[in-house]
Amino acid sequence: MFEYVDLPSDFSMGYVHRGKKTRISLLKFESTYPRAEKGTNPAEVYVFSPRKEKKGSVMLLQGLGSRNVIYLIRMAHYLSKHRIEVFLPILPGNFTRVAHGSVSGKDYFSSNLEKMTRFWEHAVVDLLSLIKLLKKQNMWHERNCLFGYCLGGMIAVLINALNDDFRKTVLMMSGGDFATLFWKSPTLSFVRRELRRGKGREHGMNVENDFYNVYKRNLEKLKEFSTVQEMLASDIHPLLKLDPIAYAKFIDSSKFVLLEAIFDKALPKSTRDILWEYLGKPKRIRIPSSHVSWLPFQMFAARFVIRLIEKQGGKD
Repeated sequence: MFEYVDLPSDFSMGYVHRGKKTRISLLKFESTYPRAEKGTNPAEVYVFSPRKEKKGSVMLLQGLGSRNVIYLIRMAHYLSKHRIEVFLPILPGNFTRVAHGSVSGKDYFSSNLEKMTRFWEHAVVDLLSLIKLLKKQNMWHERNCLFGYCLGGMIAVLINALNDDFRKTVLMMSGGDFATLFWKSPTLSFVRRELRRGKGREHGMNVENDFYNVYKRNLEKLKEFSTVQEMLASDIHPLLKLDPIAYAKFIDSSKFVLLEAIFDKALPKSTRDILWEYLGKPKRIRIPSSHVSWLPFQMFAARFVIRLIEKQGGKD
């Protein structure tokens, strides 16, 4: 997995808006991932560039679906007005990159693990290829941060395990333990309907308690691996190879901050706790919100990100 990361052979970038303090561009390139679903190419990245000299950069990773993208665009506007350049990639399978005949966000969780794996792999490959492109174009800043909401936070863990370019990473409303998420998250009720119809039987996923036992045994195997590549080449459950808790041991926990919603019902508490524990119990800040009610107040998260960048030191 993830062996298709490469510098895109070509790209286009043009302004879509020019304001007094911010210029917004749309960056496009053909994905280097060869198994992209129809409708998910090209890769699209919104770039919010401050007109004044930038003092850092942030990459914002969206959650499932399309609605949260609008809020992240507002957050990007705010950050750029404070001299932070923002890269907002549209993940394959979401927003304007929905697979033909599908629904925004739906393909990241499925009883069809082969299809689910393609979308996670495609997202990671695009993001790592984007980093290569930004470096090549001298758009990478030494003071930087990766911010991931929900799905974006889960993918952010994988990115950090495979790449050490981000100095700080903020996970907002993210969790792990996909077995529990499949069977307990209200958001994934559509997956449970598939499982109850017998889908996923080939991977032992269609009987709830049996699946928990299988997954628990595979979690114990994670202790055996010393590299990501060794873990990916193993015979552990294929769903676990997408789960952020399988990648947590390969990252520097001091780079992470977790923002957790106290009233989050989309992610069962155990799934939030286990990701925090597997990450080495990094700094965790609990906020009085639900999974989505923080979105109208994204400026508070933006100010937190600004402080993280300013504390990194270096040249303005």
